[in-house]
Amino acid sequence: MYSQGMIKVAAASPILKIGDAMHNVQEIIKCLNKVEQKKVDIVVFPELCICGYSVADLVFQDYLYRDNLKAIEYLLNNNPFHGVVIVGTYFIESDRIYNCCLVIQNNKILGIVPKCYLPHTNEFYEARWFVSGSNCPFNEIELFGQKIPFGKLIFDNDDHLVQFGCEICEDLWAPMSPHETIYANGAVLIFNASASPEVIGKGDKRRMIVQSASYRCNGAYIYTSNSASESTSEVVFSNHKMIVENGDIVSESHNIQLDDDILIGDIDILKLHHLRKTNGWVKNIHRENIEQLRKISYSLSKTNDFVFAKEMDILPFVPKNKEDFEHIIDMQATSVKKRLDYIGIEKTVLGVSGGLDSTLALLSLCHMCDKYHMSRKNIIALTLPSSNNSSTTYQNSLELMKRLHVEWNEIPIHEHVMKQLETIGHDGKTKDVTYENVQARFRTFTLMNTANLHHAIVIGTSDMSEVALGWSTFNGDQMAMYGINSGLPKTVIKATVNYYKGIYPEVADILDSILETPISPELSGSNQLTEDIIGKYEINDFILYHFLVCGDSEARIVYFLERFLKLNKDDAIKCVDNFYQRFYHQQYKRLTMPEGVKILNLSLSPRTETRLNGDIYKPKN
Repeated sequence: MYSQGMIKVAAASPILKIGDAMHNVQEIIKCLNKVEQKKVDIVVFPELCICGYSVADLVFQDYLYRDNLKAIEYLLNNNPFHGVVIVGTYFIESDRIYNCCLVIQNNKILGIVPKCYLPHTNEFYEARWFVSGSNCPFNEIELFGQKIPFGKLIFDNDDHLVQFGCEICEDLWAPMSPHETIYANGAVLIFNASASPEVIGKGDKRRMIVQSASYRCNGAYIYTSNSASESTSEVVFSNHKMIVENGDIVSESHNIQLDDDILIGDIDILKLHHLRKTNGWVKNIHRENIEQLRKISYSLSKTNDFVFAKEMDILPFVPKNKEDFEHIIDMQATSVKKRLDYIGIEKTVLGVSGGLDSTLALLSLCHMCDKYHMSRKNIIALTLPSSNNSSTTYQNSLELMKRLHVEWNEIPIHEHVMKQLETIGHDGKTKDVTYENVQARFRTFTLMNTANLHHAIVIGTSDMSEVALGWSTFNGDQMAMYGINSGLPKTVIKATVNYYKGIYPEVADILDSILETPISPELSGSNQLTEDIIGKYEINDFILYHFLVCGDSEARIVYFLERFLKLNKDDAIKCVDNFYQRFYHQQYKRLTMPEGVKILNLSLSPRTETRLNGDIYKPKN
């Protein structure tokens, strides 16, 4: 059921008998009973699946068409499904035969969409039987006492958020596909009823073209093909099913079989609308240059809750494959190397605390040196301990620098910090924000001066989560000459450090220790735990993703936190309030953040992507 901006869709293929329309409709009804139980909203069945795609010259026989119409009428009178059904069939008008999608809700035909592009090569002979619906001379047909809209249509629900269209098999593959016009007219979902024979390698091409169509238009694409029960006379049909959202596979099955098969997936409609609002192609479409499609009304049942087909990813930023981690470390290494080449130097200065961020920065600089055949002695790593550092982080930082064979030094800062506190009239005992920030600023002061001495640049370690929450000291760790981690949230920092264990096994045990150590700024003692102050990074990164990538409202994020991170409602509201309060009030720090490359599908850079004033207010709920 449609809820929380989510819609559940299905791609199905029934068990078919070629030319036996009544049998096929009864098998379709069996599938409809199953999707009704799963609370699906819209389901698509394969091309010509009422009569069977392989009927060939039988489409010229009157008896088959009569059987086809009787089967459709039976489906209308016995439809157990309350959502929208899209099913492949054919219709004859003025002795012209059209390969079509029939769109049904309950016992009513909402509209009929004809196929535009008819394949007529290799195993395909469709131009022998059908005519294209591209320039149909009529826009409705009379059927069962109703006048049914016929042609290029968009189906529009009550709140106008879930508009969808249909195309049939070859339409997807055409250079100027119908889905381009359908998406441009406001549809966010395309359903494709297909009959696609299987040959080795074709599945990859189907997947590529579906993902491309969905991604280019910030839409969802639901594809189904018939199963091997269709016919194996000359080809085997693929049974390929895909549910794709903005280029990402939500669900997929590609198992050649004789049984019926149903694939179910959830589509985030509100996310798609947000992506379109932030994507220039939508507002730059010249409406006068595109064909305007008729809109047909339909309804979606609403509920207060949504039964998800699968759990939502609670670590949405974190890559799920090795190749993505390879890209992360290469992008970090290459970005710094390019900056050094531009300046005409080879050296970097880095403060190493024994925490996650500085550890990843150090590993990335080592990777840069290895990748570009530079000496690691070009990395000047400093540990700057104060009386508030724990022995664990201190020893980890020393051991890490030694084993990685970088140029390193230890500069204790306690006496310098005390001197500065005394200079400004602080008692040196009260562990307030001034006490903490003097340490952070003195470390940056020392790193900057060291960089000048060695003709180097200071590499900043602040990550995207800290940048979002303003968890840094202004003109302290907030400042650097290049921010290597600014494109990665804390959850990805942690996962990437873990990935480096396989690249630099000589420090794997130290990396394990760093990964297990609670996150702390250690500015007032090692028992000062960051997540006790600003909240769990896993939660904050989840909120960051849904706020800026998906455009979700506070209420919707609260709902997701309850549902997927298992927070109670009060705690979820507190987490969201905390995030928004910090995000808006700390924008002034982002306005002067150092440059650093975008790595994921989000950047907080005020120069390129997240453009906000420094005195912006948090919106009221």
